[in-house]
Amino acid sequence: MRDLHSKRVRSVERSPFYVIWDYARELGFTDTIYLNLGEPDFETPEHIRKAAKEAIDGGYTHYTGDRGYNDLRSAISEHLKDTRGIDVDPEDGVIVTSGGAEGNWCAFMGILNPGDEILVPSPFYPGHKIQIGLTGGIPITVPLNEEEGFVWSKEDVEEKITKKTKAMLICSPNNPTGGVFTRKCLNELSEIATEHNLVVISDEVYYAMTYGDTEFVSISSIPGMAERTLITNSFSKTYAMTGWRVGYIAGNSELVKDLLKVHYASTINAPSIAQKAALAALTGPQDCVGEMRKAYTERRERLIEGLKTMVGVKCTPPNGAFYAFPDISEFGLNSWDFSKLLIREAHVVTVPGGGFGPKWDGHIRISYANSIENVEKAVERISTTLSGIHRK
Repeated sequence: MRDLHSKRVRSVERSPFYVIWDYARELGFTDTIYLNLGEPDFETPEHIRKAAKEAIDGGYTHYTGDRGYNDLRSAISEHLKDTRGIDVDPEDGVIVTSGGAEGNWCAFMGILNPGDEILVPSPFYPGHKIQIGLTGGIPITVPLNEEEGFVWSKEDVEEKITKKTKAMLICSPNNPTGGVFTRKCLNELSEIATEHNLVVISDEVYYAMTYGDTEFVSISSIPGMAERTLITNSFSKTYAMTGWRVGYIAGNSELVKDLLKVHYASTINAPSIAQKAALAALTGPQDCVGEMRKAYTERRERLIEGLKTMVGVKCTPPNGAFYAFPDISEFGLNSWDFSKLLIREAHVVTVPGGGFGPKWDGHIRISYANSIENVEKAVERISTTLSGIHRK
C-alpha cells in the first residue's frame, strides 16, 4: 500500500517533551510534578494582560499586515539597539512571528537549500533539528564542552565545516544545558563565520535569564556580524507569555525581507491581540522580568544543591535559561528508562537526554520553571528513588 505521508515527515521524530508527557499522563498519577516543559509557571504580568483586553475592546482583531504592527516593530528595533547595540531597520529588518519557533522556521526555510549543512549545538533543541530536517537541510552536530560550561570550541567547529556548510545555529543561553557562550567563544565563532561566509541564526529566547556574573552577549554585537546574523526571539520566556504565540526574527534587511514569503505561507501574521500585548511587554515596566529572574535564581540554587547530594549524579551548574542537564550515566540505565523510572517511582517528569542527541543518553533535562515548592518536592522524591537504585 502506498505510504500516504511524505518522506520529510517520516524522517523526523516527535518532540521528546511530549512523548514523555504522554507516558506520564497515561499512568494517571494525580500528584505528578511536571519538570519536562520550559514553561514559566508565572502569570503573564497584569499590564500586559490589560493591553490585550484593551486591544480586543479597541477592535484590534483583524489582519495586521505580514510584517506585524508598525509600533511593535519599532519597539523591537529600539530594544535591539539598547540590548545588543545593533541598528535594525524596523520596516524591512523585523518580522513579528507566531512565537520564536516560527521565527526559526522562517530562518531555516529561507536560508537552507536541500542538502545544505548547518552547524548545530549538541545536545540540540529538538525543535531546531525537526525544522531543519523538514527543510531538507542537514544538521551537523558540534558537541558542547560540558567541562567548560557547555560552550563550543573553535577547533570542534572548524572540524565540522565542509563545502556544503551554509549556516551556523547558536542557542545561547542554551536549551537544554543552560550553557552561555562567552564573548571569547563568540569572537572565535564570528571569525569562522566570516572566513567561510556563513549565515548565523542566533536563537536568543533566554537572553534575559543569566545568573551570577554571567553576561549575555549576542553574536550580532560582534563587529561585522550584524550583517550576517538572524536573531530569533520570543516573548514567551521573558514575560511568561508562552500561550500568546508571539516573537520575532530580526537582522540585516537583505537577509530578512525575503523571509516574509515563508512567514506568509506559515501564518500570514502573528495574532493581532498578542502583538499589542507584546508591545506593552517591551515598552512597559520591566520589574516583572527581574522578579522572575530572582525566583529562577532561587530555584536553580535549590535544584543544584539537591542534585549535589545525590550519589551517582553529576551536574554542571547552568549559567542561563532555566534548565539543569545532570549526568546520570552511573546508574547504568539509558535516559528513557531512567526518566520513565522517575515517573513511576518518584512521580516526577523529566526529559531523557537521548531526545537531545544520542551522545547524551546518559543525561536528563530538568526544568526549574516551576514553583520552588514543586522543585523542592521533586528533589526529595528523586533523591529517595535513586537511593534504592544500584549504580554500575
